[in-house]
Amino acid sequence: MPRFDEVTVGTQLPTHAQTIDQGQLIVYAGASGDFNPLHWQEEFAAKVSPTGGIIAHGMYSMGLVSRVVTEWAGGPEKVKRLSASFRAPCPVGATLTIGGEVVAVDPASRTATLAVWAELEDGAKVVDRRSSRAVVALDE
Repeated sequence: MPRFDEVTVGTQLPTHAQTIDQGQLIVYAGASGDFNPLHWQEEFAAKVSPTGGIIAHGMYSMGLVSRVVTEWAGGPEKVKRLSASFRAPCPVGATLTIGGEVVAVDPASRTATLAVWAELEDGAKVVDRRSSRAVVALDE
């Protein structure tokens, strides 16, 4: 859990790598109610997906970003805001690396603004760090 006096612009969050598998997407579909066949049906996805196959839900990717931010911040109550800009599809079987960096610290509110991201092995930006942000409360 970061303390206010320990966090500076440029502080990096620990990265997390997650290989996307079909089982995770089925569980996510059940939890979210998003049963779009693009996320679970191979024949349908082969016809309409930009990758030619099944892709992860965008909000699943955002959930993985949220987990990294929440763990670094010290709990969900510390996360004040989270937004994501999705730029690339995330195919089943791909490994997504998630991370973040402190881009601003506000002494008045005792918060840090993070640029957050999720990228594929080939560098494709699933969640783009240029426009995806989290704001977290810092401990004294």
